[in-house]
Amino acid sequence: MVPTAGVSAAPGRGVGVVRSRFSLRTASSPTKLRAATVVTVVLALVLSLGGWYSVQRRSTAIDDAAAAAQQLIRVQDVRVLVVEADSLASRAYLQGGQEVAAERQAYEDSAANASNGLVDAATAATTVDAQLLESANAQLARYLGLVEQARANNRQGFPVGAAYLRQAHTVSVAIVSALREVEAHARQRVDDSIARAHRSSWLLVLGTMLVLAAIVVGGVWVAIRWRRLINVPLAAAGLLAFVVLTAGVGVNAGAMNDADAVVEQPLAAADVLAQARAAAFDARSNEALTLINRGGGQAADAQWHLSKSIVDAALSESCDAYGAGCDADEPFAAYAVGYTAVRTLDDKEGDWEDARDLSTTGQTTASVPSGVNPVASFESFAETSGDAIAAESSSAARGFDNAVDNLGLLAFLVVIAGLAIAVLAVLGYGQRVREYR
Repeated sequence: MVPTAGVSAAPGRGVGVVRSRFSLRTASSPTKLRAATVVTVVLALVLSLGGWYSVQRRSTAIDDAAAAAQQLIRVQDVRVLVVEADSLASRAYLQGGQEVAAERQAYEDSAANASNGLVDAATAATTVDAQLLESANAQLARYLGLVEQARANNRQGFPVGAAYLRQAHTVSVAIVSALREVEAHARQRVDDSIARAHRSSWLLVLGTMLVLAAIVVGGVWVAIRWRRLINVPLAAAGLLAFVVLTAGVGVNAGAMNDADAVVEQPLAAADVLAQARAAAFDARSNEALTLINRGGGQAADAQWHLSKSIVDAALSESCDAYGAGCDADEPFAAYAVGYTAVRTLDDKEGDWEDARDLSTTGQTTASVPSGVNPVASFESFAETSGDAIAAESSSAARGFDNAVDNLGLLAFLVVIAGLAIAVLAVLGYGQRVREYR
């Protein structure tokens, strides 16, 4: 058993010898310098790769937010087109055989643009949203068929046409409901992407701070050990790391500030204005339904007032909170006065024909307050609100582009800076290593 014990003791002593040979505390100065070089170079390379990944991740997240915002605006536009087409179809039904060619063309344009918009939205949609948009597209085809049936019966004087039109309106409500769900998903993706962008810069900051700490510690050690006040390459490396830290944090913060500002200002304004515009067209459609239903339009009237309350609230929020769409409030208020005049002619005075004429043409032989013209007022609102939405949507798109403008350059510079720090570390520690040769 003694030889066995002797054999087992030898390896133990060998391990102790190996450990002592590689102990940094007892290592020679050249070995310590080489170790410091390796640590600094590794951290610099980590900064290059990790910093690049961090910046790219933020840029990608902001781009994802921009894409989700674009999808939100696209789907909202389709929703407005659907309710606009429904309001035009309802007004055309009221006019009967005297359908205005320009209004008929406007209806066909709205319907065609809505269909094309659904196809465009489906190409950029998630799997769940694509299914909703596919269903909405099928319902739109059904809606268009019902409108044509209502129109054909109306031209022949068959009352059943009104039933087809009411059914078409119900289908349009279902389409709007599906589109609202897609919009909600798009808003959530915008929020999620912005939140991901906020979390993405930690690797750049951490990597830069580690490199800077390694250079400072190494520089102080070299200054004390060799009594050299400044090691120029190490000082340059430290300065470069500090510049990367400050510039990286500054550019990243600027990008996030720009992206946050887009979400909180023009995108939010466009969102609210789209709600107002869609509700206004829904009100216009229900105005026609109150006349089409002849004595049974109470439900449509109640829906008109509900839509009006949505428009009023949305316009107030858009103007007060974002300073957008303020010019749309006055024409919509004038349209509301016109609607009241239409209902007064129909309900209180029993003058359905004059109420219809006022609603569809803005002209009537009946006595109404001076300047009341629901058609002209609504057209003014539609133009003003449409221009406001277009302006805010364009501003949002430009804002997202501006937010990522400098991130690509920052990612490139971080890579170059990391490599430069590695080279400077080799040169700086190499000056002291050469003294031992």
